[in-house]
Amino acid sequence: MRYTRTLLQLLIIGCLATGFLFSCGDKDNPDAPEAKAARTVLIYMCAENNLNSPFYTNDSTEIVRGAANLPDNVNLLVYADRSSKSIKPFIAKVDKRGMHVVKQYKTDWYSTDKDNMSEIINLAFTKYPADSYAMTFWGHGNGWIMMSDKYTGKAKARRKAYGWDSGKDNPDGGDGNERYINIPELADVLSKTHHLDYIFFDCCQMMCAELAYELRNVCDYIIGSPAEIPGCGAPYDHIISDLFLAKDNVGKAIVDDYIKYTNFSSFPADGLPMSVVKTSSMENLLQATQSAIDTLMVHYQYPDNLPVYDIIYYGINSQSANIAIYYDLRHIMRKYLSQNDFNTWDNTFQQAVVYSVHPKDIKETNLADWLSTELSTSNFRKFKMSDDNYGGLSMFIPQTYYSNVDSKYLNPNVSIKAYQWNKAIDWMKFGWE
Repeated sequence: MRYTRTLLQLLIIGCLATGFLFSCGDKDNPDAPEAKAARTVLIYMCAENNLNSPFYTNDSTEIVRGAANLPDNVNLLVYADRSSKSIKPFIAKVDKRGMHVVKQYKTDWYSTDKDNMSEIINLAFTKYPADSYAMTFWGHGNGWIMMSDKYTGKAKARRKAYGWDSGKDNPDGGDGNERYINIPELADVLSKTHHLDYIFFDCCQMMCAELAYELRNVCDYIIGSPAEIPGCGAPYDHIISDLFLAKDNVGKAIVDDYIKYTNFSSFPADGLPMSVVKTSSMENLLQATQSAIDTLMVHYQYPDNLPVYDIIYYGINSQSANIAIYYDLRHIMRKYLSQNDFNTWDNTFQQAVVYSVHPKDIKETNLADWLSTELSTSNFRKFKMSDDNYGGLSMFIPQTYYSNVDSKYLNPNVSIKAYQWNKAIDWMKFGWE
């Protein structure tokens, strides 16, 4: 009896020495929750595409470097799905000791599938509970764009918005179907997990009014660029510490460090349009924009287009016949509203877009060569940006020529109807069916 008691005491002492009283039995339950942290941040890396190498490799190395000085009371997690038949998707914890896989999936799957995404996010946040949560979405993005006008279509239908999982490594989808997740679907996924302090989109063209309004109830802030971003993405070795600041300070810190530490030598501008949206003010911005649209569209009933030829835009899209679709919301209002009406609207806008920056120096040298490279759809450099006309948040404006393109292309006039922002604007009032 004495021997048994002594053995039990030794077992308890051994467990306590590691800092986890129940860790002795956790080998049978690897998903058991850890101690509660101040904040858990999940970086969601969809790299089963052309970003796998070298961009995933470089950024994951930067993430490890950036985590070297993190305090012990926070959790930095990475979910990664790589373009590799041997490396299956995994969740890893990153801290001063490096990157450590805590969940290894046995098979590949579509990381942009709603159910899969829900499983990943909820497992990460359940195993690593915290007082607050946040996410970074790394990879490809297309704002509100949808490959199909029916965004609730079949599971294998090609889609756009966030992700791009090529499917080439998936045993259940080896036909190479590309899958994205559309923003309304992403909002649904995030509505079923913990509320987020912020979402940082390290991908292209995600700062648009349609997206920010769709996600207004799942996070407090949205951070990113309305334009295309350099392939290298964020300088993670410098911004990792920013991810754990007080939530009201995260956005500005990320934007400033993104601009400060990114090498824009191959970019046609010394900087990048970036902005921070406070989602609790998006409802007021919608109401102000509804009123402004009603005012300025009086003279532009269908089929007369609101002229946007000289408005700042943040890129064209190959699925819409290479036609510009992301127009700067503030520049539109600056051009078409009276000064008094603009001032009233802009006051509301500034409460929603709480921070924004734009390139100060637009390079014109070797522009033709640069246009033929990976960022060929970024056209914001064609326009003179200034604090007077720049807003950093795009919005779609219907145009008759979208409906006249070849049927193989996307008709934005149709697919935009899936978004709550556009349902509220109600373009049908002006003859747009």
